[in-house]
Amino acid sequence: MEAGTYEIIRKRLQAQKEDLVNRLNGLNEARKEVFASTDFTLIANQHISTDNNCVARGIMALGNLCIFGYNVHFGLRSDIQLSDVFSIYKLENNQFIPESLDLINDPVFINDYKNLYKYYRDSIFSKFRKTENYVYMIFQTTKNGDLKAFKWLIKDNQLIYQDDRSIHEVVKAPQHEFQWIKTTLEDRRLGEHPHVSILDKVLIEAVGGDITFKVEDNTHSGKGIYAEVVENKDQQLDDAEYYYADLGNLILVRIKPYQEDFRAFVFNTRTREVLNIKTLNDSGILLPDNHGVIFPNGYYLQNGEYKIFENDLTNLEFMRKVASPNGEDFLYVFYQYQTNTYVLMSYNIIRQQVETPIICNGFTLFDDGSLIFFRSEKEATRHHQVQIWQTPYPVELKENTEQQDNILYKIGNKDIVKAMAESQEVIHLINKEDTYEGLYEDIMKKSNDVVDSYF
Repeated sequence: MEAGTYEIIRKRLQAQKEDLVNRLNGLNEARKEVFASTDFTLIANQHISTDNNCVARGIMALGNLCIFGYNVHFGLRSDIQLSDVFSIYKLENNQFIPESLDLINDPVFINDYKNLYKYYRDSIFSKFRKTENYVYMIFQTTKNGDLKAFKWLIKDNQLIYQDDRSIHEVVKAPQHEFQWIKTTLEDRRLGEHPHVSILDKVLIEAVGGDITFKVEDNTHSGKGIYAEVVENKDQQLDDAEYYYADLGNLILVRIKPYQEDFRAFVFNTRTREVLNIKTLNDSGILLPDNHGVIFPNGYYLQNGEYKIFENDLTNLEFMRKVASPNGEDFLYVFYQYQTNTYVLMSYNIIRQQVETPIICNGFTLFDDGSLIFFRSEKEATRHHQVQIWQTPYPVELKENTEQQDNILYKIGNKDIVKAMAESQEVIHLINKEDTYEGLYEDIMKKSNDVVDSYF
């Protein structure tokens, strides 16, 4: 009888889910008629042609123009021209039309630029850095990685040269949007199998030859839900360092076993699963609306969904986040300095997924949301292949003003997107198995939150 009742409830829940899915699809179609919604779409494969054989290094959009930066082999030449490092193009009908260098043909800049190569013979162009008001042309001046930046003010899609002494303004973004808290003596639980308690939700230790995660506060047993080997078998509990960050359903953990580097993990309090994520040591950025955390090679959501993208890149740092004007998409940019490699990951809060990452050596976004990126060739060349993509990241959201009387127009796209995203969370929960702790309480709470928060 009880089993039959359970099946009836589950079937009703599935039927409600299908109804919710259909309603969301209908709402999304209606929303797209009122607010322009753009997905990632490949527009064209093109080439940028340069006068010299060179290795492409960076690209930057300004209005309908783009500046292309590269490095050539100078040999014994001493007279270095602007055209040896920069070209400017107009993007028109997906074609790159060469323009003059008037945009950056400033006498003071040219003097500073030539002095750079005069006093730092091994200088190479490194990358562009663009902020809301300024552009920085960054050069590496020595093989040790010393940098110099030429600073320009952006005004009415023109560049006004400022100085060559602004490298101190080019600072790294914070690499973790949460605080790692170190455990204290009060968190220790001593016994035959001692461990450290994190918020009384998960217990960890790096003794007895392995790192162990436990969910039962039982020092009589060394068994847990997850274990991995450590190098020093004889270390004591206090020989390792333990850090954590509480993100709700997710507890992030960093452990430094004795004489080892840090290891990073995600523990999910609902599914009681542990995942080793090495790149969390490098950076961890919070997804919008407390959805979870994104890191250089993947993401992990509060509901237990996660994705790891396999690649060989290490030591990536977080550079910046770009929010779409529709409130639906967020672009996260990670960068590896050694190889001048960017990883672009776009997260959609309705689908709660990250698009396949774009890995490239230079990229830029135009005001209309067009994304241009390239991958550098190993050998110097005059013809550089670039891809042009349509993306959800224009500067301004296009609205269909003819729909001003539509109720969706009056509510606003961002509220609709958030309502759809939270409804999607309900659907994700309904698809979970009963091993997800507190499943039905979470479904009920999230459903009530949606009803109470939105029209």
